[in-house]
Amino acid sequence: MRVVTVDGRRALSFDGAVFPVPAGVSDEAAVVLGGPGVTAWHLLRTCAHLEPGESVVVHDAAGPVGALAVQLAVSFGAGRVVATAGTQAQRRAALRLGADVAVSPEPAGLTERLVEHGPVDVVLDARGGEVFERSLAALAPFGRIVCYGEPPAVDPVRLLGGSRAVVGFRLADCADRPGMVARALSELMGLTAAGRLRPCESSR
Repeated sequence: MRVVTVDGRRALSFDGAVFPVPAGVSDEAAVVLGGPGVTAWHLLRTCAHLEPGESVVVHDAAGPVGALAVQLAVSFGAGRVVATAGTQAQRRAALRLGADVAVSPEPAGLTERLVEHGPVDVVLDARGGEVFERSLAALAPFGRIVCYGEPPAVDPVRLLGGSRAVVGFRLADCADRPGMVARALSELMGLTAAGRLRPCESSR
């Protein structure tokens, strides 16, 4: 993935397709938007179907996807954004990016930390394992966990109570669907050009 020049204009090359890069978006920012940005956008829009006012937990908010997901959740009208990050410095950075609450991702006591400030509607999880298990326990009725890293082992029977859902996402699955990439990039580029999204700023 890189920025190229097409007919004298900058464009982001994504798996053979090209997408325009507007003024006000640097080459570096465009590349970040094309990977972590498109991922974060689809986690919230396509997979979680985030509704305004819903609460969102973003695990690994110190990573490139997590840092963008925190910002996007705020921009999309989330009622509360809870970030998890491994160090105090990372948690403070997540708060600066817009998270309302930032907590440790350590499995012990994680469920209690996630629900301390209210019910959890959406969880973005790249870790799986115990983090997934504790997050599932925190999920409100009709809540959704979107997994985009380590695949969890899920017993469907456990999801019936509370009518909850587990959804998977891989960016590679968008490669044959350029329209999905275009929709995400259009909004991401617009938010960045307007100064409402900072793709090159992580919470590390």
